[in-house]
Amino acid sequence: MSQDAIIVGLDVGTSLTKIAVGKRLREDQNPSIIALGVAPSEGLRRGVVVDMQDVTKSIRLALDSASKMIEEDIKDVIISLNGAHIQSFETSGKVAVSRADGEVTEDDMGRVISNANPGPSSQNKEIIAIIPKTYILDEEAGIKNPIGMNGIRLELEALILEGNASPIKNLDKCVRNAGLHIEGQEVGILASAQAVLTKKQKDLGVAVIDLGAGTTSIAVYEEGRLMHVAIIPVGAAHITNDIAIGLRTSIEVAEKVKLKYGHAFEDDIKSEAKIKIDLADISAEEVGVFPLSYIVSIIEARLKEIFALVTQELRLIEREGLLPAGVVLVGGGANLKSIADLAKQELKLPVKIGIPQEVSGSIADVDDPMYATLVGLILSGFDTDEEEGGGYDSHMSSSSRHKPKAGWNPFSRFMKVFLPEEN
Repeated sequence: MSQDAIIVGLDVGTSLTKIAVGKRLREDQNPSIIALGVAPSEGLRRGVVVDMQDVTKSIRLALDSASKMIEEDIKDVIISLNGAHIQSFETSGKVAVSRADGEVTEDDMGRVISNANPGPSSQNKEIIAIIPKTYILDEEAGIKNPIGMNGIRLELEALILEGNASPIKNLDKCVRNAGLHIEGQEVGILASAQAVLTKKQKDLGVAVIDLGAGTTSIAVYEEGRLMHVAIIPVGAAHITNDIAIGLRTSIEVAEKVKLKYGHAFEDDIKSEAKIKIDLADISAEEVGVFPLSYIVSIIEARLKEIFALVTQELRLIEREGLLPAGVVLVGGGANLKSIADLAKQELKLPVKIGIPQEVSGSIADVDDPMYATLVGLILSGFDTDEEEGGGYDSHMSSSSRHKPKAGWNPFSRFMKVFLPEEN
């Protein structure tokens, strides 16, 4: 199996570092996950590198596990970009159609995308992607691909994703120090959306929420287009911290309590509310007995805070309670028992747990919301290959891009990277 026949995704999270290898066994089939490596993450806080040596070590541990499964060295990876420093904001641009007969060309598309780029908002910022929402030709809105159409003025409404340059560069260094080459990168929440959302959901209006350890990420889609991205600096690790404080125990024991006894919704444990949890059953060094209802109340309080912050983001774009396809929860935090019930109550929307789709016959088990970002990275990698003539089916998120080379112009590849999805 040659290196160019596989796509490798690397998701360096606050809690876990995960690497997976995908391969399309047949051209008419979805990719299969043929290797998976997972290691505890060290050296990150809220998705941002704080100790490069520890992060590099975590990547190497996950890499070694995945490499052993395929008995082959892994060289090229697509990485996820995470952290509350990533923000989105709207932009627009307009140009005159250049041809005398008024036919829109690729050059016009490139110029309007460049015109919509205001550049980084400050010296320590980096533009990650410009994602078209709609093209407007002579005041006719809702156009997805104006090439070949006739008009005088071409306009673009787009979403810019921007992040702090330092965290992005530091993660890049850790990946390279682990002996890997960065083939591409994708904002983590958009990779998750790639793995769990259907075209119909994106058309109707849907939000995907990634409950990670250090952050909670949100992406909202409507009419097939990305509307909004936000990353909140509160995640599932904060629940563990709350349990540790409430039970006066260590973080390690609190995490075990959360995983073994944790429920998100107190209403769902009424018949079990008086059950006592003895910390000595978790660790012989611990002392303390607590009712299950007390532990669940701690978890529920923190989750209500997280969902209140999500509601604020939906209110900003006037979509609070107004997404017909509801919410899809992913990330490790989505595995908490009854979390969908609590989210439904707090967000006032339909809620489901997102399991990665469009992978089949996988040797490694990735049927878990915690692997959504990882699977999405691999799917976007195969889609990018198709866009560049690789022979694969394409329905990728338009934010994905290859790592820039020296002198690389992000707008020179707009036809491959920045065109919105077709219905």
